Amino acid sequence: MSEHVNPATEHQSPAGMPWRVLLADDHTMVREALSQMLERLDPTLQMSQAKNVDEAVAQLRADPSYALLLLDYHMPGMDGSRTVERLKREFPDLPIGIITGYVANEEVEPLIAVGAIGVFPKAMSGPSLLMALKLAMSGQAYVPWSGDLSSAEFGRGNLMSPLPAIPLPDLSERQKEVLTYVVGGAPNKEIARKLGLSEVTIKIHVTSLCRKFSVANRTQLATAAMSAGIRPASA
Repeated sequence: MSEHVNPATEHQSPAGMPWRVLLADDHTMVREALSQMLERLDPTLQMSQAKNVDEAVAQLRADPSYALLLLDYHMPGMDGSRTVERLKREFPDLPIGIITGYVANEEVEPLIAVGAIGVFPKAMSGPSLLMALKLAMSGQAYVPWSGDLSSAEFGRGNLMSPLPAIPLPDLSERQKEVLTYVVGGAPNKEIARKLGLSEVTIKIHVTSLCRKFSVANRTQLATAAMSAGIRPASA
């Protein structure tokens, strides 16, 4: 599947700033598990929940300050790209993502064409999903290589990756290794433990990587690295 760039998605919250996401899914356990996981991974994130499209619309009309709407592809009131198109007409500045266990190849392209910022499998690991959402909100639409999100590749929690959008700088093998953990959302302390290095050494590597990618902070580094084709380290 070819790479897509959605020029209308410029709503990524600044690093460290609060941001709010509305998750619409008809399965209570899924909503609560995803919300708790994402909030735990990012203390600046506040999740709200809706059980169907109509409830989500009502919440958006009452409070238009959400940074992102996440829609389950298979739930009451959801009609694929038609629903996304209708919501984009009413809320043109709101980024909308699709989260699902399965969607066919031929259904992905229309979703992106009408303005969805990405299609995200529920099988993704928490850090991968969070970083993928931030990447998509920065303007790089996120789509799977194949629409079959139930495949073994995605079932292992791998990140859906678009074709590399930027060249990868000249990096040492150690820097590449550190970068995979940064993309996966791991803090310096955890990276140091995984690699058997000091936390200070990891901090030096991250600073150097930010300079090589010409970015100002860790979130921008992870986003740039994923655009260059870097995938999260396996757990």
